Amino acid sequence: MPKMLHFAWFGAPGAHYWNLPSSRLYDWKRGELYMDIARLAERAFLDMVLFADIPAIPATYGNSNDHYVKHGLEVHLDPAPILAMMGGATRHIGLGATLSTSLYPPFLLARMMGTLDHLTGGRSAWNVVTSASPTAAQNYGQDDLPEHDTRYDIADEYLDLVRKLWNSWAPDAVLEDQERNVFADPAKVRPVHFEGKYFRSRGPLTVPSLPQREPVIIMAGTSPRGQRFAVTNADMVIAHKNSVADMKTYSTKLRAQLAAAGRDPRSVKIFFSIKPVMGDTEAMAKERWALNHDQADAESGLSYISAMIGIDLAKLDQDKPLPPDLKVQGMIGKLLQYTEAKKDMTLREIAKNEGMHETFPICGTPEQVADIIEQTAEEGGADGFHFRTKVGDIAYLTEIATKLMPVLRKRGLARDSYAGPTLRENLFAF
Repeated sequence: MPKMLHFAWFGAPGAHYWNLPSSRLYDWKRGELYMDIARLAERAFLDMVLFADIPAIPATYGNSNDHYVKHGLEVHLDPAPILAMMGGATRHIGLGATLSTSLYPPFLLARMMGTLDHLTGGRSAWNVVTSASPTAAQNYGQDDLPEHDTRYDIADEYLDLVRKLWNSWAPDAVLEDQERNVFADPAKVRPVHFEGKYFRSRGPLTVPSLPQREPVIIMAGTSPRGQRFAVTNADMVIAHKNSVADMKTYSTKLRAQLAAAGRDPRSVKIFFSIKPVMGDTEAMAKERWALNHDQADAESGLSYISAMIGIDLAKLDQDKPLPPDLKVQGMIGKLLQYTEAKKDMTLREIAKNEGMHETFPICGTPEQVADIIEQTAEEGGADGFHFRTKVGDIAYLTEIATKLMPVLRKRGLARDSYAGPTLRENLFAF
């Protein structure tokens, strides 16, 4: 009996796809694109659409915004209102937003995500990040961000506070008793009076108890401190790994840490990033992959990694591997993705991969891709995969939804219905 897997559509709502052929069909600044993405993903029975976010146009590469603005890179819309619109157009698919513990006040985030969970009937997820960009910090009135591990210390307290706010209303507090003119039982709604090292808040939240009690908590930390944070707080982790061996190492280590912390090793779903390249024949798929590789903009890939790790990589030798001892305050996992994989992979090769949005290469017919996904999940310890691409590339989503997902469903590798009304029910149905 094959293992049933979970699938998500992952990317950022913004200008990234402005020069793709499918950009002629939609305006990336209008809601029609995102509502159609949600409907299509739901028809394919994906678990969720998950939006990344970088709330700043970087200035890392070349010490300027110019490259990013010129090519429409990191020009993002705010994911939260888009997800609310997508929720109104669908009934089952989960909707995840990336929001930063370094930038949003805890009460604001708790209220916003609580509202989204109510509006969608319990389908919200929060991808928790601590942010890595000094430019983002400056956009929010800060001079800079704390150092890497301290940001996670702050995030631990942040999660504690927002969870207390979400639970400041008992699930049965709301009565809506019109005969007695009683909306809610005051005895079941209490302030939190939170006083921590970094935050304080009176509460209670203005939003009643959530359909899920709490949004699904997602994390992408792959640094040692990031993994400890996930072990304590996450329902689901997403990771970018370049080989099945790297996936196995990551999943084995994470589940061992969960067990050591007293959690069920299966209580956190592990998703790995994929971007299959498909064709009606193997030869057509390989030809398409080669074309994608040739057309990928290595400079854009280089600028993206520069923004993620906070170092201008244009200053390094492009024909040598990344130095393993780079002092990184940004996304250390992005660095580890390459320094722990192919040891002799040059910076130029890395930049080309990122220009393709490539992580773990998969190429072939839909049937061959399904074979690889099944084998990769079994050997790498994956519970699911997220398709990493330019989120507005609806032509690629259509190909995944109409060609790959039917093959996976036929083999019993993907769901053919939703288990319940909430994302948490669907994510933990198997």
